[in-house]
Amino acid sequence: MRQQVFRPTGLEERAEIVWLWVEGWSVKAIAQYTGTSITTVYRWIRRWQKEGNVSDRPRSGRPRSDAQNLGNIDGVVVGGNSINPSDSWEKRNVRMQVMTTCSSIYYVVVVYVCAAIIWARQPLPQDASQGVELMQVAVSVVKASWQPGCSLIFFGQGYTSPASLIQDELGSAWGKAVFQEIKDPSNNTTHQKLSRLLIHQARQGVRQWWCVTLVVWSDNPSFLANWTYSALQAGLLVWPTQLLVLTRLPVSHLDSFQVAFSQANVLTISCPSQTSCGVWSHQPYSRHVEQVASWSPHQGLILSSYKSFFPDKFYRFSERPLLRAAAEEFPPHIVIKERQDMVEIRGWQEATGRTREVANTKYIFSGAMTQVASFLAQSMNFTYIIERPPDGSFGTRLADGRTTGMVGMVGRKEVDFGLGPFGITAARAEVVDYTAPVVSDFLRILGGRGRPEVDPWGFLLPFGPYVWCSMLCALFLLMLSAHFLADCFIKNKPSMATYIRVLLQENTSLGELSGWERPMLGGWMTVMVVLTQSYTGTLMSLLAVRYIPQPFQTLRTLLDQPAVTMVWEYDTAYVHHFRTTETGDLKKVRDVDAAGGVEYVLATQYPNTLRDKVRLGSHVFIGEHLTSRVLMADQFSQSGPW
Repeated sequence: MRQQVFRPTGLEERAEIVWLWVEGWSVKAIAQYTGTSITTVYRWIRRWQKEGNVSDRPRSGRPRSDAQNLGNIDGVVVGGNSINPSDSWEKRNVRMQVMTTCSSIYYVVVVYVCAAIIWARQPLPQDASQGVELMQVAVSVVKASWQPGCSLIFFGQGYTSPASLIQDELGSAWGKAVFQEIKDPSNNTTHQKLSRLLIHQARQGVRQWWCVTLVVWSDNPSFLANWTYSALQAGLLVWPTQLLVLTRLPVSHLDSFQVAFSQANVLTISCPSQTSCGVWSHQPYSRHVEQVASWSPHQGLILSSYKSFFPDKFYRFSERPLLRAAAEEFPPHIVIKERQDMVEIRGWQEATGRTREVANTKYIFSGAMTQVASFLAQSMNFTYIIERPPDGSFGTRLADGRTTGMVGMVGRKEVDFGLGPFGITAARAEVVDYTAPVVSDFLRILGGRGRPEVDPWGFLLPFGPYVWCSMLCALFLLMLSAHFLADCFIKNKPSMATYIRVLLQENTSLGELSGWERPMLGGWMTVMVVLTQSYTGTLMSLLAVRYIPQPFQTLRTLLDQPAVTMVWEYDTAYVHHFRTTETGDLKKVRDVDAAGGVEYVLATQYPNTLRDKVRLGSHVFIGEHLTSRVLMADQFSQSGPW
């Protein structure tokens, strides 16, 4: 049998074990991947669940039995006293317990006295002198801006967490999580892994809670920088989430966080001294940091200029920044036209003696969304330029985490905002923030109109199937009633052909009729006059209009025609939806896509696709209702009716 040799796990390996477990790995898979035993993996996971850390702690030696202690040596010395093996078992046991207890008390007293002497000779630490003021300001700010039903998440490094103080002031919050950062400067890799783990768990809480306030405290610029970078990468600093940063650093030392804090809903509490603290707001697209409130031990918390904490920094900019917007053709919301301008090349005439001009392509943007952007620029005091995405799509988040199109440009901060309108999906919401909905639209099937044709069964079209069935049933019941009444009152049976001739509008000669037969035949003739007049008028209307078949009225009927290719716009919310759904007709669309029955185009390719493929009947376009109406109107203007 092969003997298994176990080795002690380092702090980096423990962090990796916990990280893989949070990512969803099984205990057995983690043990195989890290090369440790299943028992070790389970022990560190349980340690993380109970204590929230995997750092080293002193271990006591494995206790041996009294028989081992007393049988291997002649005497045991504990605290300067000896135990003779010749003593009785009970006596030896009592003496050892007393000596061990006295020795423990002695060591504790010595350590406490030494620590007290060292503490007395040291100056008063900042944690005790200024940490109290910082926590008082934090409690006041959170209490003033608190909304019932919100949750709290605490991150920190260094001094005591403000979680207990804030919790005592607010009462029971909807949810609370405290993440205390371990201090391990010797292993930066492990430190970063644990930081990402904490950010990942906080992100799960933000997704579950509708209102979240983050409280981060530290005096270490490196910790704040790493935490801010990880939070931005994980999408934790979204605008609905309120972030409160507590530090004893001066505000001037936080310039490196200006860009990140200015784009988020952040307040910074800075207490560089014991007598004054300030609450600061980083203004967007500016190096300016504005003071929201001030705090002093005598006056408490006083608002400076704003009526509330966490002000709306994007209501109107103090300076006039130049923003970048992403846009792509999406009629009628955004329409792009190209214009060729001839530009003279500088220096060409001096070098060759003649001028030379080259074509410079410019894009002219128009549509409803450009008007919305102009109104926002005027009211919020900014200017903007429009850039087009490299792939020409609206974009989404792929399975491997990459983002494409305009969504990727906004998520990577290549542009400041995107002009849509964008379809709302969960995958996009992890990357970008949405505004309020500006339009509600639905999908339409746009196909080529069929050719006029003659329907041999067109004479049945004036009435529906239920009308024809009701008429035949009424005729059958009428003839059955006439036959039954004739058997009861007269010997001779009446002619049933009379009722059929009335239905077919044919003349007939009537003999002597019985008393019960006259009202029955008269009522049938009245009903037939009404029905035949309605039938004649409807039939004339149908004959005056050509019959053109339109077979695709639902997505199900389109799926029943495998010879027809579906055309979708590339990388839209609808495409992401049918690629991720597991039920219904959209799942069948995904199966058709896997079989090659779906063709993707860009918005700029709509006119050519409709003219060359859709109008011929081999392809069918599926897009928004407003876009389909605009495309039909443009095609009618260029090529006539479909």
